[in-house]
Amino acid sequence: MRLKRKVCLLGAPGVGKSSLVRRFVEQQFDEDRQSSIGMEISRSSVELGDISLEMVLWDLDEGSEAWGQYNRSFISGASGLIFVVDATKPRSLDHLLEAQAKGRGFIGSRPAVLIVNKVDLTRDFALTKAQVDAASKLNWQLLRASAKSGDHVDEAFVKLAELMLESRKASA
Repeated sequence: MRLKRKVCLLGAPGVGKSSLVRRFVEQQFDEDRQSSIGMEISRSSVELGDISLEMVLWDLDEGSEAWGQYNRSFISGASGLIFVVDATKPRSLDHLLEAQAKGRGFIGSRPAVLIVNKVDLTRDFALTKAQVDAASKLNWQLLRASAKSGDHVDEAFVKLAELMLESRKASA
């Protein structure tokens, strides 16, 4: 069976949303990548048993979500969400938690993962246990990854695919 689902990436500017997408879709990392301008849409499939799930990945530029204002039309129709924070910048998680609190009504209960990116910079890991605990209380699957090294990137996208399929079965 083939399914196609929209997935939105959300997070502050510079956390590595586009780099994670590029690593997942193309298995590449660009050290000199600049922040996205506008929106990029990419596609990649995840095979889960007899189901091929095509993930249509919507990566919005560094605009409004950095200040806690999600764009409703951007999220509309999404089957899953990927929240991204920078392991070296604790404020990136604070922005995300504030935005989640403000926008809960239209974000809904979609399956979501929280990717703590840039864990390859472990000596600079600045997120506190309290911040990680606060994010965990939101029912997001928390995964540590590195777009640069590729560590755990595929696993994060596969985990979201599994959650989306579970949600689909639960609502059927």
